[in-house]
Amino acid sequence: MYIPKYSEVHDLKLIKSFIEEYSFATLLSQTSEGISANHYPFLIDQEGEDLVLWTHLALGNPQWKNLSQSMKALVIFTGPHSYISPVYYKDPLNVPTWSYTAVHATCACEVVKDSQVTKDLMKRLVSHYERKNGTNWNYELPEDFHEQLLKAIVWLKLRVTSVEAKFKLSQNRDKEDYLGVIEEFSKRTSENDKDLLRYMKLTMPEKMK
Repeated sequence: MYIPKYSEVHDLKLIKSFIEEYSFATLLSQTSEGISANHYPFLIDQEGEDLVLWTHLALGNPQWKNLSQSMKALVIFTGPHSYISPVYYKDPLNVPTWSYTAVHATCACEVVKDSQVTKDLMKRLVSHYERKNGTNWNYELPEDFHEQLLKAIVWLKLRVTSVEAKFKLSQNRDKEDYLGVIEEFSKRTSENDKDLLRYMKLTMPEKMK
């Protein structure tokens, strides 16, 4: 990913938090027929100094077979983004741009074969999204039905070998322009725009304060 210095993020705590918040991501892998890209929910763990991602695929989805052979993948997490109009700047002689947030995780992959681990992962995944969704489905299923469902999916463990984070949020502008963008987004009410403003404040350069 092309990342100018001003938009590069190195704070691993912030990156991990971002992945947890925007955990529905795109998984890309190379196949003999080209690039395979699919979209899955992910869990994230810390194992020592390594980040580990977990996701599951339908058994009929050939991507897991390709991953078990190539063992490499790229996971792309995207967060809030927005069009930025030149009217937010002091000088009208400007052009529009786009503010956005993204994390790319290059991973080494393996298929999870332990049935108890896959059961625990599925329960954890459901619990995670039930909380985020504000619901409380308790995952109580008849055991035979549960086993049948688990046989129809494949879990992957993806150990992150490198991570790139780009939060392109007007950090390259002068202070007046930067604060003009913040002022504009402070008026907005959509969740996307409020989240973008939050990340602008989290990554605000010292020169803007």
